[in-house]
Amino acid sequence: MIILKTSIFGLAAMFAMSNFAAAGTAVPSAGYGLNTTTSSTATPLADGSTLIQQTTQGFWIETTTEAGFPSEKVADCKATMLLSAEGAPIAYRSVCTAADMDGDLLVATIGATKPDFSDCAWTAHGGTGKYAGVTGGGQCAPAGNLTKDGNSSKSTWTGEWVLP
Repeated sequence: MIILKTSIFGLAAMFAMSNFAAAGTAVPSAGYGLNTTTSSTATPLADGSTLIQQTTQGFWIETTTEAGFPSEKVADCKATMLLSAEGAPIAYRSVCTAADMDGDLLVATIGATKPDFSDCAWTAHGGTGKYAGVTGGGQCAPAGNLTKDGNSSKSTWTGEWVLP
């Protein structure tokens, strides 16, 4: 009887632990974000280029959740973009914090240097609670405007989380 109870407890514990990846494990991450620009300032520079600084708020929905993280987060980002005199993007960098339903924060950066954003990449830098020590990264891509004025847009990402 003790062996049966021990076996059942062991199986239950293994099942519970299988829902969370082990420390140091890389697990897939993919999803999309729906974002709205809340403020934007354009500063013309002497060479004809323009420096744009923006704040955005959005909803990030992770479509893979192998890390055991909540799939929905509310994100706040502070972005800086440099446009050429012709209006083409030269460089883009954003620092974001994304809060989940438990109030834990993930800190991430997003960057690109090609005008078509084909080199868009994201990097996780840890955070609070369940995101403390989390790293990882991958590719990102703009997925189009949601409004005619371009203030609301969609983006996508793929990559991996590396758990502490």
